[in-house]
Amino acid sequence: MFPLLKAISKINVIPNSIQTSIHQIHDLTIIGFFYIRQVKKKLLFFSCLIYLTHFANLTLFAQPGLWTWISGVQSSNYAGVYGTQGVPSVNNFPGGCYEYVHWKDKQGNFWLYGGTYPSRSDLWKFNPATLEWTWVKGNMATNEFPVFGIQGIPDPANTPGERSYGATSWVDTTGNLWMFGGANNQNYMGDLWMYDISTNQWTWMHGSNVPNASGIHGVQGVPGILNRPGSRAEAVSAWTDEFNNLWFYGGDGYDDSTSLSGTLADLMKYNITTGEWTWMKGSQYKNVLPVYGTKGVEANSNDPGSRWSYCTSKDLQGNFWIFGGAKYQSFLSYYEDLWKFNPNTNNWTWISGSGILNDTGAYINQCSFDTLNFPGARTENRSIATDRCGRLWMFGGTNGSISVLNDLWVFDPAVNSWSWMSGTNLINQIGVYGTIGIPSAANIPPPRMGANAWWGDDDRFYLFGGGSLSASSPRSDLWIYEPDTTCLMPCNLLLQFTATDSICPGVCIDYNNLTTNASSYQWIFQGASPDSSTAFQPTNICYSTPGTYDVTLIASNLFASDTILLSNYITVYPIPPPQGIFQNGDTLFANPGAASYQWYFNGNIIPGATNYFYVAQASGNYNVVATDINGCEVEAVINNVLAYAQLAVANGQLAIYPDPVTEKLYVKHFMFSDKTFAISIYNVLGDKIISGLETTSNTTEIDVTILPSGLYYLELSTSDKTLRTKFIKE
Repeated sequence: MFPLLKAISKINVIPNSIQTSIHQIHDLTIIGFFYIRQVKKKLLFFSCLIYLTHFANLTLFAQPGLWTWISGVQSSNYAGVYGTQGVPSVNNFPGGCYEYVHWKDKQGNFWLYGGTYPSRSDLWKFNPATLEWTWVKGNMATNEFPVFGIQGIPDPANTPGERSYGATSWVDTTGNLWMFGGANNQNYMGDLWMYDISTNQWTWMHGSNVPNASGIHGVQGVPGILNRPGSRAEAVSAWTDEFNNLWFYGGDGYDDSTSLSGTLADLMKYNITTGEWTWMKGSQYKNVLPVYGTKGVEANSNDPGSRWSYCTSKDLQGNFWIFGGAKYQSFLSYYEDLWKFNPNTNNWTWISGSGILNDTGAYINQCSFDTLNFPGARTENRSIATDRCGRLWMFGGTNGSISVLNDLWVFDPAVNSWSWMSGTNLINQIGVYGTIGIPSAANIPPPRMGANAWWGDDDRFYLFGGGSLSASSPRSDLWIYEPDTTCLMPCNLLLQFTATDSICPGVCIDYNNLTTNASSYQWIFQGASPDSSTAFQPTNICYSTPGTYDVTLIASNLFASDTILLSNYITVYPIPPPQGIFQNGDTLFANPGAASYQWYFNGNIIPGATNYFYVAQASGNYNVVATDINGCEVEAVINNVLAYAQLAVANGQLAIYPDPVTEKLYVKHFMFSDKTFAISIYNVLGDKIISGLETTSNTTEIDVTILPSGLYYLELSTSDKTLRTKFIKE
């Protein structure tokens, strides 16, 4: 089922010595403990001192254009050091495996799952900031079968089981890790899984739980709940678009037509929200030849054809890129072509390469972007990462059953050209490890196929594991390459951020950083606490004093630094006037003048009680929240209110009768002579029921027949005085 891998696996791995960077110390310490731990404590202490010295010097000795071996061991087939599950340590590292599934999460951590030789189902995380590996999940077992559970339901017992030979992987926009297919116990899978980092649980999301299942592509361009890709492996080319859809291309597996596997050319999209697959482009059948069209010209008919595909690069414009791979039905025939897919137009463009199978490439000028350079044909080249400028970095791969490469290339979409950065055009080189944690011009990783790569938030290229001269003798070493900025064209910094810019005193806000192409940040928040931050997305920035304040962001990358100053960006509104509550009979009054009010009884909202006064319906504790025109709130509280207290008519100035009333209510006053006054009636919620009654008479008749039975409040007011009383309508 895996002829290329079977052919490759017959070769023995030659132990290599390579480069120096951040994790080498990790292995030095491990080796020290392995060989010294039964000797004297002084020797153990000496080993720790060596480790700490190297650790302290990692960042100090990072040098452009150099490799550093930072973790793992030089030998192949090493079992790894698991440590305690869930506990990070610089002494931990995964065992050697070929074609781990890999991700980079939203916090910049690197993740690994599965792999083969041996076939595993362990989940690992590496933190580049602390240089620590964590064995997160799994039981160290090999050849484990999946535990599917119930589709769509997470469960601690769920597991995809061992996954090998190039499973597809994505990170969605919320940070969940996704995986499709791959091989389990030498069978192709067509299941889709999601791992929630926060709960440490797997969920089987879609697809068949039966291996070697044929596809159901449906109608091209039309999503469907029954649609599904056929089971497959060697389909590493995968991308997440701006709408959180998951895309992948090609691989080796099952099409819609037969029970025999072959090499595939379909481009599929999964909508996380609807749970539906859409067949977007390419053939639903296996073993399709490429249609190149004209180089550099996008066309609907262009098609990369069937291939084992490994490139996962996405540029700054959201285009998807693939490079090379293995041709169908010929496991000694490889591509060296570079393709771009535009998800907005649904079209492919042949960008680079000759289109000739097994082309050896052109290694002409190192450290130079030009049209003469291009990498040779290869497959198993999954050690690809994309930097902040949208450039594609690629290390190694294989161009024959016993031919493995250790060259490092960069493709820049801005100029449509390659640059050869490191390594040689020779196959099966030995490699030089040097001293762990120490960069050197002599360091170079051994050749790799089926390795993993990430672009770190520190703007470095990370390389892990894979097979050197044999897929069945994989490595467990971790390397860092420090880019030589003199060999790279700068990409422009674009500084942008947003925040809630008009707030009330005492409010804390978060900043949404939209800056692109930067690796470090320095924020200055005038008038805030804290007043500075180096976080990518600063949170809980608090402003207590009214006024207007500047915000400054300084962003940097490998090439440059830029500053944006937004003057008077933050407005902190004035403190609203203080509030109070006074009681007159059973009516509660807040200070008038606010834009809105909301009353509460014993901590619970009173629906509809939104006036500046409220007639208490029950004894207890009341509070009112008053909101000013800026939306700023202030609260007042009154406790132990006695409801149904009599409302005294002040000095006999106001009289109403009859009370209770059924039809006509008479209002008599003794103080507004020769003045126009207004009469208003409110219900117990403070809603104005009757208004607009203006008179100068000292006795007024009001028809209240239409009023429902209940308690009401009557108010007489002039420009300078107000009288209030209550009555009951029967």
